[in-house]
Amino acid sequence: MRTILKVAILPLVLALASGAYADTLKLTGTGSNKVNTSKGDVATYPYYVSVNGATKSVAMMCISYDDVTSVGESWQATKSTPTSTLQLEAAWLVQDAIANPKDDVADQLAAWSLFAKSSEVKSLIGDDNPWVQDQLNLAALDYKSINPANFVIYTPVAGSQPEWDGIPQTFITEVVPTPEPASLMLLGTGLLGLAFGLFRRNKVSGVVLNL
Repeated sequence: MRTILKVAILPLVLALASGAYADTLKLTGTGSNKVNTSKGDVATYPYYVSVNGATKSVAMMCISYDDVTSVGESWQATKSTPTSTLQLEAAWLVQDAIANPKDDVADQLAAWSLFAKSSEVKSLIGDDNPWVQDQLNLAALDYKSINPANFVIYTPVAGSQPEWDGIPQTFITEVVPTPEPASLMLLGTGLLGLAFGLFRRNKVSGVVLNL
């Protein structure tokens, strides 16, 4: 009698390949905070965004002051972890906004200031807003304490949004750590090695292995 042993490789391959695709984001709402800037009254952190159609939206911070995203708008975005000093400082501001909600407006304005045009920074910080500069100073001092793996930056994919609505904003959010691609690849290699070992063992015993 010949026994057939099946190993589910396809789901693993699909899981490893999934990182190559952009996520679909949809802005579902914003917080109640609003401030006056050179562009008029604008909403600040938190921005509630649904990722890949998830029912529960994620609170995110915007780091692209010059771009615009409308509530209800959907677009595609690539994921990355913070690498540059400015991105790590933005991650620190997100972490602080979560830990200290009273500072969330200042943290948002500070995050915009990190990436805004130099001509617009004054309108965001202002002579009467030293608290924003305080947050920038704290982020510059403590950004090295940030674990980049705990944060995701969503950068919009060009052409994935309505042409009339401009470029969606870039967002950053804190996430629960997930296995890195290298770890997934190591797991996949191990499973493939296990499958090959079973193949060799069962070949000797007359068992057929279907992959």
